[in-house]
Amino acid sequence: MDAGNLGSLQLQVRLRDETVLPSDYYKPLVELLCQEVKASYKVKCGPLLTLIDETTSAECRQEVATNLVKIFLGQGLAKEFLDLLFRLELEKTNEPNTLFRSNSLASKSMESFLKVAGTQYLHNVVGSTISRIFEEKKYIELDPSKVEIKEAGCSGLHRIQTESETILQSAQYLQSYLTDLLIAIAKSVRICPAIIRATFRQLYKRVEECFPENKHMNVKFIAITSFLCLRFISPAIMSPKLFYLREKHADARTSRTLLLLAKAIQNVGNMDAPASRAKESWMAPLQPTIQQGVSQLKEFIIKLIDIEEKEELDLQRSLNLQSLTVKEGQLMVYKTKCKGYLLTSSFKKLFLSLTVDALNFAKTQFSKTSSFIPLSRIRALEKVEEKSFGNSNVMQIIYTDETGSLEALYLQCKCVNELNQWLSALRKVCVNNTDMLCSYHPGVFKGEKWSCCHQKDKGVAGCDKTRHEVTLQEWNDLLNPDLEAQLIFKHLIGVWEQMKEKYEEQKTHDNTDPAKTDSVTQLFQILQDLEAAHDSFLSDSPSIADQEKKYLLEL
Repeated sequence: MDAGNLGSLQLQVRLRDETVLPSDYYKPLVELLCQEVKASYKVKCGPLLTLIDETTSAECRQEVATNLVKIFLGQGLAKEFLDLLFRLELEKTNEPNTLFRSNSLASKSMESFLKVAGTQYLHNVVGSTISRIFEEKKYIELDPSKVEIKEAGCSGLHRIQTESETILQSAQYLQSYLTDLLIAIAKSVRICPAIIRATFRQLYKRVEECFPENKHMNVKFIAITSFLCLRFISPAIMSPKLFYLREKHADARTSRTLLLLAKAIQNVGNMDAPASRAKESWMAPLQPTIQQGVSQLKEFIIKLIDIEEKEELDLQRSLNLQSLTVKEGQLMVYKTKCKGYLLTSSFKKLFLSLTVDALNFAKTQFSKTSSFIPLSRIRALEKVEEKSFGNSNVMQIIYTDETGSLEALYLQCKCVNELNQWLSALRKVCVNNTDMLCSYHPGVFKGEKWSCCHQKDKGVAGCDKTRHEVTLQEWNDLLNPDLEAQLIFKHLIGVWEQMKEKYEEQKTHDNTDPAKTDSVTQLFQILQDLEAAHDSFLSDSPSIADQEKKYLLEL
């Protein structure tokens, strides 16, 4: 690399502009989908979800699954929706060993459901083990072809540690981590959200009905572990940053330890299948712990699905995502003094907790809230110019005080990723705020003038346009019924022709129930009406349409 050349970085960024209509426009679509799920819950699966399943390509299946899950979560029908998909999958499966192993709509929907409804549960189960691995930074390797020979012993008595000694020591460390994790899972029945427990109970029941033979006695357990272990816990162990368990990605040594632990959990989740053992025979030193883990996991699953019907009354309360903490963390905070005049740039470290009602401040994570800003008072959330504080990762919150005067609060983040995440989270919870500003000052008011435009009137209109519509699209976003319905509508419009072809095929191959014909016809009519509404809304009321636009920035 040439001197002074830091190389290059390739980014794949998708900027998506969505026009979201008022709620009433999406009501017929959501009601039809809910009607389908309710009608199909105790009888044969209906045609609408079958059509969506068969016409959703692999490229967009994850996004469609996430949007559908969030729609039905908001309608209190997540368990029923997932049960319908379980039955669709079971109808197409003759081989129990491949059940829910493909990236079908059922698998992707369940994966999204666990992420949305079970993130806090996941943190409680794996958090302490992940933290321990990051803190200890042990060298761990079981694969002889990858073992690094290193020195052992105290100062003056150095000797080369043999390969077998390294593997033995590594196995002991991994056994300790795996044991801790299995104990944490076994103790987690009561903290697992009731809706997840009830959904797993349905899955267990459906698989048991489909494969009742004794030779398939493990299949109902593996159906649950294929989601809980293989698609939820193991990915979180391998990439803790992606599941908000760590702020940074692991270094190479820690990453290898995490991968080996994830493999071990996968083997436990596979009920110690012979194929898993044969594939990586060098995992043999962990075999006793894995075998013990299988029996522990079975006992855990039996307790997990032992949930009474009356407990499901608490489902909405346990899943009331709107009342949970949206985002929290420690940031450097600076509040303007003397009615907005910035006299110094001294930031103070505080712990911030964002809910759907307020942004709360405390000295530490466990301190009582010292102050807060009601979200209804926020008028703008924007970045600050680097020259203002000598740091490029500063954002500002413009809000009104008790007298209605505008004030500013500055948050200094560690990196651009943290900055964008806080901006996005705050903008999402303020999406329905009225009187949001159309312009703002990207600088600060210091020395009797704005650092950005040099105007001397503090109350002058901002010199740059606000961007409160620009957010990151993430799986852990709060429920946003209108946006989710819009994204499903957009997908269905895109596969309109394929759905019509599939539907015509179905009608020619069997005698379709008139009621089913009506529901499919209704769907096509609703999509047509929504498309016309979009065209009319944008052409007839451009000013109103601009107010309804939501922008999603996907990284």
